[in-house]
Amino acid sequence: MITSSLTGNLGNHMWIYAITRAVAEHNGYEWGFNPSPEYDYYNGMPQMDFMDIDYGVTHEFKYNEAPPWISHNWHESGIHFSIPFTGDQYDFHDYQPQIFQVKDGTKLYIVCCQDARYLADYYEKVKKWFTIKEEMAIQYEYFWKQYGVDIDEDLTVLNIRGGEYKGVPSLILQQKYWMDAIEIMKQRNHRMKFICISDDPHYAYRLLDFKMPVIHKSIGADYWMINNAKNLILSNSSFAIFPTWLNENNPFVIAPFGWARHNVSTGYWASSAIWTFPWNFLDRNGSLQKGLNYGNI
Repeated sequence: MITSSLTGNLGNHMWIYAITRAVAEHNGYEWGFNPSPEYDYYNGMPQMDFMDIDYGVTHEFKYNEAPPWISHNWHESGIHFSIPFTGDQYDFHDYQPQIFQVKDGTKLYIVCCQDARYLADYYEKVKKWFTIKEEMAIQYEYFWKQYGVDIDEDLTVLNIRGGEYKGVPSLILQQKYWMDAIEIMKQRNHRMKFICISDDPHYAYRLLDFKMPVIHKSIGADYWMINNAKNLILSNSSFAIFPTWLNENNPFVIAPFGWARHNVSTGYWASSAIWTFPWNFLDRNGSLQKGLNYGNI
């Protein structure tokens, strides 16, 4: 049996869960989690509760605790970079396929692992693992209809991340990124309408310089919208990765080139190899670059 700990917020939880379960299936191991996350912003509230999540053999051991059946640890490694003359520092976590060779009785310490290559062979299974509960999907669809939102080719959904990102100038996406992406969507479809979903509606309203509905009901409702939209402009938050990747409508997706270092340079990426997803990555010059397709779509 193997395990890991759900830390961070929803996007992080989903990566940790999916990779742990994929590694278990690859090796024929049992797997299980403590369903209560740690080091999150919701005081340990399970953020995946709107989905039909199977936590496997559940336990109550915390991040720094070793269950009695754990005899090995696997730690995701990362490289720390300091960029000369800029003062910028960041970490990058490259693809580490050796995670699929861990021994039984291993605890996985996953920091990022946000790379489509880990899950390329598990796309259909991941869709099933992260199925939204039917009763919740009905509620979310009704909620968006009450706002008069029609999900069609004439609608683009922006997912603006505010919150703690606002305190990190090298991370928070600047207004130019959003305006450039909006202009590209308008060029593709002159009838295009826009709505924004955000964890920080007040910030989103200040950021956008023209009228656009900014709506936030819940984590699940935001996830459902991203998972169904046909046009998407993403922030550099892990929250939107899975609902976008698992979206069956084959959406046209714009995401920030460089991901967590879009603001700093168009020459390097921070966090993980997000370019392994088949999206359109918008650089600081307003040009799109096509990502790779390791996502088995």
